[in-house]
Amino acid sequence: MNKKRALGRGLSSFLSDNIEDINPNENQIETNVRKSGELLVPIEKLRPNPNQPRKNFNPDELRKLSETIKDKGILQPLIVVKQSKSEYMIVAGERRWRAAQMAGLHEVPVIVKELTPKEIVEIAIIENVQRTELSPLEEAEGYLKLAEEFRYKHDQIAKIVGKSRPYISNAIRILSLPQEVMGYVKNGELSAGHARAILNFQDPLFLARLVIKKGLSVRQTELFAKRQKINTDEKEIKVGSFSKDPDTVDLERSLTAQISFPTRISHDKKKNSGKVYISYKNLEELDAICDILRTKK
Repeated sequence: MNKKRALGRGLSSFLSDNIEDINPNENQIETNVRKSGELLVPIEKLRPNPNQPRKNFNPDELRKLSETIKDKGILQPLIVVKQSKSEYMIVAGERRWRAAQMAGLHEVPVIVKELTPKEIVEIAIIENVQRTELSPLEEAEGYLKLAEEFRYKHDQIAKIVGKSRPYISNAIRILSLPQEVMGYVKNGELSAGHARAILNFQDPLFLARLVIKKGLSVRQTELFAKRQKINTDEKEIKVGSFSKDPDTVDLERSLTAQISFPTRISHDKKKNSGKVYISYKNLEELDAICDILRTKK
């Protein structure tokens, strides 16, 4: 039998390949054969894939899907591989399988395929990425598995999932962030875009906390990361401080030259007020700044 592989062409390519030819009379659990070689299999004979990249299933979303399944049925069959005469492992469609159980279905449509371990991982990742069902960390872990366990290069992974090579590389790099930062990504306090921007900052944890506290956009986070240096003692950092008008910048330079200490101005245009920051490295410099302020008329 010709088993033409469809790597790099998306989930639909796998669905359109020749499926395994199974005679239902030789197998006790297939109760019916549907069009295009689909089989109706008892729901209890299916098992989830232990290497499924998606680990979390939103209960509310599952309930909504189960209501749809009650009304319309399962419109797209699950992709499975045979593990024994009586059991199959789900390669793609675990969410539908879970929702079908909630909907009270006794059997679900499947397509049985012969797949290598590598292809099983690929399909699982493709299905979830194409449906944007993976969290940033789950997506990154899926790509990392392809890279480390199956020796895929980043450009090969990019072709499989339809992303750019830099996107894949940056997605995997998210896993190198501090655990606390990855926790923020996991619970949704930081988006994948924020995480990628924070990667380039010298103190990712500080910037992550700042992003959450100030509600910074991804673009604002990228600008902060490019600056590389933020005084961590400054508790009143203003979001607009990195996009100053030329007059404010010139004034900062003028004050810095006049008192010989780095000076920064944070100005709120709406309130027409702000703050002036003067930096010092030790108590001697602080005393010098105080003397300057006392003597200036």
